[in-house]
Amino acid sequence: MSAFGAVAQQSDGKNQGNNLATHTVFAEDGTATWCGYCKYSHGALKNIFIGQQYPFFYVCMVDDKNTHSAARIDEYNIYGFPTVWFDGGYRVNVGASSIPSAQAAYEASITQCGLRTVPNIDVTLNVNWLGNAAMTIQASVHNNEATAYTGRIRVYVTEFGSSMGWIDTAGNPYTFPFLDYAFNQDINVAASGTWSNSITWDGHNYNNGMGQNFSGIKYGNIYVIAAVFNSEWHQGYSYPPSSNPFNAYWVDEAAGVRVGSNTPPNTPSTPNPTNGSTNVLLSKQLSWTGGDVNPFDTVTYDVYFGTASSPPKVSGNQSSASYNPGTMNLNTTYYWKIVSWDNLGSSAVGPVWHFTTRSEHPPNAPSNPNPSNGSATVPINAQLSWTCSDPDGDTLKYDVYFGTTSPPPKVTSNQSSKSYNPGTMSANTTYYWKIVAWDSFAMSTIGPLWHFTTSAATNSAPNTPTLTGPPKGKVGVEYTYNVTGTDPDLDQVSYYVDWGDNTNTGWLGPYASGYKLSVDHTWTTKGSYTIKAKVRDEHGLESDWKTLDVTMPTKFGIINGSFIDWLFEQFPNAFPILRHLFGV
Repeated sequence: MSAFGAVAQQSDGKNQGNNLATHTVFAEDGTATWCGYCKYSHGALKNIFIGQQYPFFYVCMVDDKNTHSAARIDEYNIYGFPTVWFDGGYRVNVGASSIPSAQAAYEASITQCGLRTVPNIDVTLNVNWLGNAAMTIQASVHNNEATAYTGRIRVYVTEFGSSMGWIDTAGNPYTFPFLDYAFNQDINVAASGTWSNSITWDGHNYNNGMGQNFSGIKYGNIYVIAAVFNSEWHQGYSYPPSSNPFNAYWVDEAAGVRVGSNTPPNTPSTPNPTNGSTNVLLSKQLSWTGGDVNPFDTVTYDVYFGTASSPPKVSGNQSSASYNPGTMNLNTTYYWKIVSWDNLGSSAVGPVWHFTTRSEHPPNAPSNPNPSNGSATVPINAQLSWTCSDPDGDTLKYDVYFGTTSPPPKVTSNQSSKSYNPGTMSANTTYYWKIVAWDSFAMSTIGPLWHFTTSAATNSAPNTPTLTGPPKGKVGVEYTYNVTGTDPDLDQVSYYVDWGDNTNTGWLGPYASGYKLSVDHTWTTKGSYTIKAKVRDEHGLESDWKTLDVTMPTKFGIINGSFIDWLFEQFPNAFPILRHLFGV
């Protein structure tokens, strides 16, 4: 008896499933943490074990995390991950595309293995937990036959759920991950005799061959599994029916035992917000880390939350490891704790944590006015803008005060934009303005009083517009031309286009300065034309004309145009009369 107390566990191979099978089936799962499809084989094996419909044990041989697993997988001459070898290779399943399909295939293999005629032997395991990652493991094989039995016993030390960080690509800790052997030796058992051996297995003295020992294993999370392999040789294939051959020795019996019974869930930890934190957002959602070392237990949580140091329960039996308290109060200390429960009734009570919500501060003062404070010759159509922020990150709204008096009147309120369009202002006039910022908690900051003076009442004519479009075309075909006009005072402008054939668009608009106007026109008579375009601002001043010369040859529908063009290109000096008629 150690200071921790010696705890003994015993199991034989008949401890789960129905009694129709000739023996307990044993599976070895060749897997790796990087393998995308291995999560399906792992999930399927886990489901079968939970269902307890078959006398069945399995181990996960995590190739990239354990050299002992890698060596065992090499003995099977693996073709690809995942591969599950049932009963030492009596049945082999390669690959997995989903948990349901893999589970159906594995159940068929287990059934086939369970119907196999095997020698009448019994396997018994006795495990005595010594504490501090140490235990004594005794394995016994009793031969019920009238002749001697020869084979090999492998006793696999595994964890119920990996505490080593061995996780499949679905984010689930591996179940029954192989750590190392307790026994791996040949046995010879006389008729009606018993083979037995024991060992003290200390996790401090065993490692995965990659610098990670097993000193951290815990009582309640250890599972020891024994499998007895017959000495009779069979030809196995890791890529059935005939590829990747290996030496197969079929399993005649298996047994397993969990070291310890149910353990409580993990104590809730890593609170968010962190314990004692301040300036926490009022809309903060609480979260924590919980879970259970037992991968087959379901964990739920009770949440205690409030402003008292012993907070009341506000949520019970929830599966999520998070809680939304809603909008909290400003500058208030809240207390909370979590109680974890597993589905077997064990619980773990977390500590009482606390945090303080943020204080409320008014918005920062509005700044960076545009036009700048005191500026002169400001355009009469200038738009006002400013910058502003909030130290607490609150959403801000603004009241705008604007006018020719000091102080100015309020002209708009509760606007979210940081700009204001006063419309066309009077020339050579001083304007006053200020901004009041409001946050969502009704706290406000009044900005300084700014002023500027508009420019004198002068107006410049619009710039000569641009005019683009095809310079050549055919009579009876509609063409598109683009006109763009700008005004130095940013006045709105109207457009006028003369097509040179005694037709025009009239004045179109007004449009904003810089607007590109697209207009269509069709000439009905062959000839050369000059298109003219100009723009006019809202004060009546017009730009100079912009011109574009175009030519419209006669349209002959009965003659292929591309052929005519080719003909004149080949004989440029011929057919002068035809060239005149066709206008080319």
